[in-house]
Amino acid sequence: MPAEFLKVQNAGYHRYYVGDFECTTLWDGYIHHGYEGIFPNADPAEMARLQAEHRLPSDHIPMDLNPVVVNTGSHLILIDAGMGRTSTMFGPGMGHLIDNMRAAGIQPDQIDAVLMTHLHPDHSFGLINPDETAAFPNADLYCSEADWAEWTDEVNLKRNDFRKPWTEGTLAAVAPYRGRLRLFHPGDELFPGVTTYSVAGHAAGMCAYIFESKGQKIVFTGDVCHHQIFDLYHPEWFFHMEYDTDPGQGAAAKAAILKKVVAEGIRFHGYHFPYPGLGDIVEAADGTYRFHAQAVNPRL
Repeated sequence: MPAEFLKVQNAGYHRYYVGDFECTTLWDGYIHHGYEGIFPNADPAEMARLQAEHRLPSDHIPMDLNPVVVNTGSHLILIDAGMGRTSTMFGPGMGHLIDNMRAAGIQPDQIDAVLMTHLHPDHSFGLINPDETAAFPNADLYCSEADWAEWTDEVNLKRNDFRKPWTEGTLAAVAPYRGRLRLFHPGDELFPGVTTYSVAGHAAGMCAYIFESKGQKIVFTGDVCHHQIFDLYHPEWFFHMEYDTDPGQGAAAKAAILKKVVAEGIRFHGYHFPYPGLGDIVEAADGTYRFHAQAVNPRL
């Protein structure tokens, strides 16, 4: 007797520890991104070689969205909020953060801090519910001063490019949090064991977060890298001339954070890497890098 096709996947959460910190990656979905405009200073022959060698799709770059909750024992901290359910400007494949958070045993009203790497739509629009109320009603919102200045600037609303809708959505997303806004400068310590590190370029104030417990470290890097192969083999490649605030600065920030994580033995989390985005970076003999993903498994 034929069985009905279920057409559902298991819940998208993955839990792991960094010292005493309990981390839970929560899959918000994915962007189906074409190659147009991506890595504009890349050698096409080299890109094609890497596509073939690593069996990558030839017509698109799948980019997962991997927000993370970290329980430090004192705080329940969310790093980035995903695309949310108020917009499909990047396609219909996102908006699963809240469902996966609840499946992981975490309620949105338990989150007491949201740390934004930057305020681009696929990181910030998930701050609100479809009715524009706060998705995380008890959370303080942490942004770097430079990123806040760039993406809440109402001058952008007079433009005729992508910055207009991006800023419109950002202003709506941050509106419920303005009374609990915490601005900082990269380099500041936000909580015990939680420091900030500038990775500006893709956005003018983009910031990575380094968590340390019992001598173990992990860095949540936002969009300093978008792809687990291309960015590691070629840190000098820009991501996108249109969407990077400063492409050259972004490439330099990428090289700097890769050098840092290798030198200090910091585990790496790539927001847009294949779920759950977690692994280790090693330096190759030619001075480029490789990402060794941590496999998802049921063990803690």
